[in-house]
Amino acid sequence: MILRSRLVIRFAMSFMVMASFRVVAVAGDDGDRALAEALASEKTRESAVASIMASRQDKIPLLLSWSKKSPLEYDCRLFDGLAYAFGRLKVTEAVPFLVENISTYGECGVSFNPWSKAPSVIESSFPAIGALVKIGPDASRAVMAAFPRMTKEEDRMAAMFVVSRVPGVSEARAFLSSVLAQADWEHHWAARCLSILDAGSSRGRSGPPLR
Repeated sequence: MILRSRLVIRFAMSFMVMASFRVVAVAGDDGDRALAEALASEKTRESAVASIMASRQDKIPLLLSWSKKSPLEYDCRLFDGLAYAFGRLKVTEAVPFLVENISTYGECGVSFNPWSKAPSVIESSFPAIGALVKIGPDASRAVMAAFPRMTKEEDRMAAMFVVSRVPGVSEARAFLSSVLAQADWEHHWAARCLSILDAGSSRGRSGPPLR
C-alpha cells in the first residue's frame, strides 16, 4: 500500500513538472511570435528593438535563426524588421544574411530608378543597406570581399553605395576607384568591339587587325 502511494505521488509530481515545462515552453513560443510580429510591423518596430536592447536576455541567436526560417507567413515585412534590428544592435554575425539580400527593397515593394534618390532615402528604402551602413567598417569590408561574386547589377550598385556611406575604411577609395576603372575599360572595349563589328560587316568576317 505504501509502495503504491509512493508511485502515485511520483507520477503526480512528474506530471506536474512536465505540465509546468509545457506551459513555460508555450509561453516562450507565444512571446517569440509576439516579438516577430512587432518587428514585422512598422508601427511597433522601434519599440520592439528597444525592448530587445533593454532585455537581459540575449535575443540575437533567436533573431539570427529567423533570418534562416521565418516564424511568420509574411516574410518580407519581418525581413525589414530583422534588418532594422541587426543594424541598430550592430550584429556582425548578420552581415552575410544582409549582403545576400543587399538589394531587397523594403515593405515588400519595388522601386524604379532608386539610385537617383538622396542617400538617406536609399538607406531607408533598402533595409539591408541601412543595416550594413549602421554596422560599419566590418560590414563595408565584407561587402567589398563579396563584390566580385555579385552578378546582379542591383547588388553591385547597392554594394558600392554601402562602401561609399561607411566612413573610416581605408580600402574604400581604392575599391571604388578600381570599379570605376573597370567600368571605363569595359566602356572603351565595347566601343572598340563595335567598331570591329561594323568594319567586319562591310569588309567580311576577318575585319581589321587588333592593335
